[in-house]
Amino acid sequence: MIQINLLPSDFRGRERLSIKVWGTLLAAVVVFCCSLGYFGHVYLNEFKTIEGERVGREGRLNNLKPQAKYDDDLVAEAKEYKKRAQTIQDIAGSRVLWTRLVDQFIDIVNNEGETERHNVWFRDLNIRPGKGKPTWSLNAMSQTKSFSRLANFLDDIKNHPEFFADFRADRLTQPGGKVVKSEGKHPPRAVKFRLNMQMKPAKEWKRNKQAGEKR
Repeated sequence: MIQINLLPSDFRGRERLSIKVWGTLLAAVVVFCCSLGYFGHVYLNEFKTIEGERVGREGRLNNLKPQAKYDDDLVAEAKEYKKRAQTIQDIAGSRVLWTRLVDQFIDIVNNEGETERHNVWFRDLNIRPGKGKPTWSLNAMSQTKSFSRLANFLDDIKNHPEFFADFRADRLTQPGGKVVKSEGKHPPRAVKFRLNMQMKPAKEWKRNKQAGEKR
């Protein structure tokens, strides 16, 4: 039912919101303020906790940095010393005693003074490094024109148990050359040849050395 107030405005009562509307608005404001306060309380407490953990972890990290750097320095130094030690071992293991090899070679050439099996002499001796595989080159003469004595000499080189252990058998000169005058030697003819011998890689010298020490 619609009611119309026909009284003049001066005589009309003031229009007011109902108590239900005021109550609803007040409840909404209270709930909003409580929610805002609760959110702020929880957020600030959680923020303080997280910030405290962050500061604590940064402090521990800063304390560990010098120790980590010291540890890295020790590891790097240990690697460097290990590398140097390995280099020294490789050099010591791959070293060849040239005086020993030359003395043994001279013993083969002299053959204890026995010339019936072979009688050779040399004009020069050249040893080239050859990237870790030294090569011996000698200009040589084998007395008498018989190539069999030259073959005997090469066999004696290969059959020497100590001298030829560091050489490659497939890089030894095969019997050959040319017959020339022996420059006052007797008989007057000799075989002129070039002796070439290639050594094994340095790592195999080390193995031969170790094998010899075990024997």
